[in-house]
Amino acid sequence: MFERVCKTGAALVLALSGTAALGAEDACAPLSGGFLFCPGESAWADAEVVPFSNGVAFDLPPFWLEVMEAPEEIAQASTLDAALDALIALVAEQARNEGLDAPEELARDRFDLEQLEAVTLTTRIELPEDDPMVFVTMIAEKEDRRLFVTLDHEDEVVADVEQEFRRIAGFFTLQEE
Repeated sequence: MFERVCKTGAALVLALSGTAALGAEDACAPLSGGFLFCPGESAWADAEVVPFSNGVAFDLPPFWLEVMEAPEEIAQASTLDAALDALIALVAEQARNEGLDAPEELARDRFDLEQLEAVTLTTRIELPEDDPMVFVTMIAEKEDRRLFVTLDHEDEVVADVEQEFRRIAGFFTLQEE
C-alpha cells in the first residue's frame, strides 16, 4: 500500500511540474476520475507530461495524448454509445463556432480492455492554414467512472493514429481505492 501511495505521489509531482517524463518503468500518472496511465517501459514513459486546467497531456512527437475531465454531456450520458453521440454533436458544434466544417467521421469502434469497456471515434478535421489532423477519441468506463482521452497526430495518417491508440489503450487502468 505504501509503495503504491509513493508511486502515485511521485507521478503527481511529475505531472504538476509540466516538464518531466514518467521515466521509471513502473511509474504511473494519476488521471481524473480515479484512473492511472501506466506506460511501463514503452516510449510513452519518456513523453513530456504537460498539465493543464482540466487534465494532463503527454507529448511524444508526432503524437499528442490528452486525458481530461469529460464534458458534462459525455459524463452524464447513459451509455458509452450515447456518450460517443454526445461527443460527435459537441465537436461539430465547436467546429461551427470556430467557422470550420464539422470533422469527418472516419470510424467508430468498441472494445474491452482488461479493466475497462471503451468506445472510440476516429475523425479528421481540416484546419485553416494547416494540414488536416486525425484524432482518435476514447471514452472508457468501469463501474461509475468515465475516462475521456484524445490522441492526435501531426499529420493525417489514420492507420498510424488508430494503431498507436490501440497499442496504448491498455496503459489506462482504474486506480485501486
